[in-house]
Amino acid sequence: MLGSVTMAVVNRSSSIHTFRCRTGRMIKRHVEVGVLAALLAFLLAGQRSYLDHPATLLAMVDWETIATLAGIILITTAIRSSHLFGKVAAGVLTHIGSERTLAITLTALTAGMATFLTNDISLLIIVPLTLSLQDHLDNDITKIVVFEALAANVGSALTPIGNPQNLFLWHRWGLPFVRFVEAMAAPVGLMLVLLFVLMWFAFRRRSLSLKVRETCRFRPRVAAFSLAALVAYVALSEFRLSLYAFLPLLALFFIADRDAVRQADWALVALFVLMFVDFHTLAAVPPVGRMLSTLKGDGPGRVFLGSILTSQVISNVPAAILVSQFSHSWRAIAYGVNLGGNGLFIGSLANLIALKMVNDRRVWSEFHIYSLPYLAVTAALVYLLLL
Repeated sequence: MLGSVTMAVVNRSSSIHTFRCRTGRMIKRHVEVGVLAALLAFLLAGQRSYLDHPATLLAMVDWETIATLAGIILITTAIRSSHLFGKVAAGVLTHIGSERTLAITLTALTAGMATFLTNDISLLIIVPLTLSLQDHLDNDITKIVVFEALAANVGSALTPIGNPQNLFLWHRWGLPFVRFVEAMAAPVGLMLVLLFVLMWFAFRRRSLSLKVRETCRFRPRVAAFSLAALVAYVALSEFRLSLYAFLPLLALFFIADRDAVRQADWALVALFVLMFVDFHTLAAVPPVGRMLSTLKGDGPGRVFLGSILTSQVISNVPAAILVSQFSHSWRAIAYGVNLGGNGLFIGSLANLIALKMVNDRRVWSEFHIYSLPYLAVTAALVYLLLL
């Protein structure tokens, strides 16, 4: 009898410990969601008019972007569960011998994809592949994700369709596609050169060390279905149709791969929804508007610096929207908000996508070790292009 009671107490203590551990991990993993939710509560306490019209808050969210993000997260989760990335990773590692070569290859691929597929989508494809490569290596290559985030910001700056802020500026000023690319070619080229120089010193020519690991069963049907869905969904997102395609996509995956629906990082989607609401609400705070109004009528240099600084506070997409209300210097705004995607992690939503997929808190500090000096140097040199 005493033994049964003892076992019951032990089991109960073990269950409580397990629950606390799981809860602690969940809080640590989604702390950003909690911080943004608290910020929103604070902002709404000072602007109660939003509480009377909750539909206004919903209108602040770019639901097309949210649908694109949610769909790509779901699809790439399914691709990872099919172990396709593992097979591709094994093939890549047979042709690449050093950390530096691997880093440059993946970063160049990210920048190239971001030029036309947008920075968010390119990272949602490349980062899971990088993490799969890490599974095969004794080398710690998670630092590559930092440079992939920077490369996505740089590569996407070249074209009007590379990122949301460029798309907004392109439409607002009615610019020809070629003219926009010509205007961005010089700063993007400069940023790419500096990025690869930084990578040359950040990574050694250390040989890649493969580790013995259990081979996972490849699921070709899930992989083929997921790849077809990825191609179709990316194409639909280019035509701004993700919002209509997401629910059918979700229904298909409920049938084809329900585990992917359960394992997808929906907290990241919630994080982005909160970011849209928080930043738009913050932009409505009178001191913020007064600060931005100082850019009105100023030269391109000040608009450029103001765009960079604003991006560090409210991210570069809302910064482009805000600054464009006070200045007509579209080149200065475009240069500023695209460079402003680097620096603090909040500068670009793409940074959050990349860093959140790495289940290691150290990557956040490592990102700033490289991003802040990189922003300072590139900003100083690009500033000279405007003068």
